[in-house]
Amino acid sequence: MSHISIAERDDSGRLLATYLCAAGEHTRSDTPSFSIKQKRTDWRRLLSNVFLPAGYPASVSPDYLQYQIYNALQAFCSSLASLIASRAVLEGHGVGNADASATHAIFLTVLQDIFSRLTTIVSGYYLGTSLFPEAKTYRLLADIFNDAAIVLDTLSPHLDGVVLSLRYPFVLSGSGSSLRVSALCLSGASRALCGMVAGGSKAALTVHFASPGQGTGDVGDLNAKDGSKETVLALLGMLSGTAVMHYVHSARATYLVLFVLTFLHLFGNYLAVRVVVLRSLNRQRANIVWMAYRAHIKGPMGGKRPLVLTPEAVAARERIFANPSALHDTSSPAHPFLGICKVGSSFSSLASRQQSAPRGALAAPSPPQIHTILEIFSEEPYVLWFGPTSGPSCRLHVFLKDGHKPRDHLKAWTHAQEAAIMLNGRQPGSFEVALAAVQTSYALVEDLFPPFLDAVRGVGWRIDEGGILAGSPRTISVKVHDMSADSVSVFEDKKTI
Repeated sequence: MSHISIAERDDSGRLLATYLCAAGEHTRSDTPSFSIKQKRTDWRRLLSNVFLPAGYPASVSPDYLQYQIYNALQAFCSSLASLIASRAVLEGHGVGNADASATHAIFLTVLQDIFSRLTTIVSGYYLGTSLFPEAKTYRLLADIFNDAAIVLDTLSPHLDGVVLSLRYPFVLSGSGSSLRVSALCLSGASRALCGMVAGGSKAALTVHFASPGQGTGDVGDLNAKDGSKETVLALLGMLSGTAVMHYVHSARATYLVLFVLTFLHLFGNYLAVRVVVLRSLNRQRANIVWMAYRAHIKGPMGGKRPLVLTPEAVAARERIFANPSALHDTSSPAHPFLGICKVGSSFSSLASRQQSAPRGALAAPSPPQIHTILEIFSEEPYVLWFGPTSGPSCRLHVFLKDGHKPRDHLKAWTHAQEAAIMLNGRQPGSFEVALAAVQTSYALVEDLFPPFLDAVRGVGWRIDEGGILAGSPRTISVKVHDMSADSVSVFEDKKTI
């Protein structure tokens, strides 16, 4: 007698059932006997199927579960704090007060909604393109805005009888104060900022979590499962909050509970953001990786295998809140500040500067000097030069040409770092000094950048996911009409993104 065993597994590799097929002399070959052994589904598998993405853990990045644990903590605390704020808003609108007007409450709600919607439009215009490169920063910033809205809502009922004065003691008791209305408007604006910033940064993190080391996960399923978890956490928060609100009535107890919940909420968000290991190079991460790479080659260890930091190593070093345009020598323990670099600048920052510059500052380049600068970068999709600055540190601008790609942004950023290092972070005093720094650093980058790209790609960095460029960049196209003339025509176009 022969036996055939067939194992059936789900997309995460867990055994669901075993089918045994027996065929022998007492059974017809075309009618084999089947024996089915179903694997019982316990409560842990059921919860995993409901709340975790299909194929977990193979379908998500390694940092997904740890992030979700801290995210659950902060979401629960946020639900409790929101109930306290909601009660305060209702009290401020006159719930329980026979003299309160429903029309006045509707007016305040409409006014708050107007501020909220206008803030969404304005913040989307100014911050929309920065959310993906700085996803971790804006993810934490979103919850700071949310907590600010909760605190303002909680304080709003107590501001109706407070009047500000220009004379000591500056805060007086009175009636007819507009502070409560202002607090509610600021609360609506903060909550709108939270929604816009959280939506964009969460989308970037969702794409990251749905990108395991090998293959890709299902972004839609991951979003759906996250929605299920958030719904359950919100329900638990509401139920727990109902019990808490039954015992918290005084202002002192309310503020004490609110302070504890706000602290736990922000702390949980901070821990959640810290465990995320993004594999795209934004400006800060590129700064850390490049400085470690070039310091290992040019330092005492030069000649040996270069040091290439992995995404996990960089995640432990990067700061959540930092100026993304700042250049730092991260290979030094003190992290000295080297200057500022803007990628995708308008050419007017170079061509429209006044010829008369302060003593010790770099003057605007003349047409022949502009020709020299453009000639250096004739084969590159970018142009790097120094901009005006009122301080001692240097300010660099990267002007992008048509057809630029994410790897070109990374090369321009590393070039800016090397140029700033050449000058020790000081602004150049003359065109000759600036030209020497740009040319010398360009030669170094030309030599090190190709192996650097291969090395960072080999440890898991995703070079083609653009994280260097943020904001609304502009591109330039250079056309020389008359080589004998003392002029160069530069046409600038708004980049379509």
